[in-house]
Amino acid sequence: MGCYSHRAWACPFFTWDERLCIHCEGGVVKFKDREAIVGYIDQHCACGVGWKECSIAIYLNSYYERTGKP
Repeated sequence: MGCYSHRAWACPFFTWDERLCIHCEGGVVKFKDREAIVGYIDQHCACGVGWKECSIAIYLNSYYERTGKP
């Protein structure tokens, strides 16, 4: 599926996005408005360092380390 917001995604768990939602391996995050989703994307999903501070990414990294699954 395509990328709605045309960002350079840094998070390895990102799968696709739509108008007010981000889909990743950990689930779907829904936002109330465009300002909120853009702020989150810029701080986490499309930030080379910031994605590592996302609670979903932290959980997924922990899961993959624990289970040894890629």
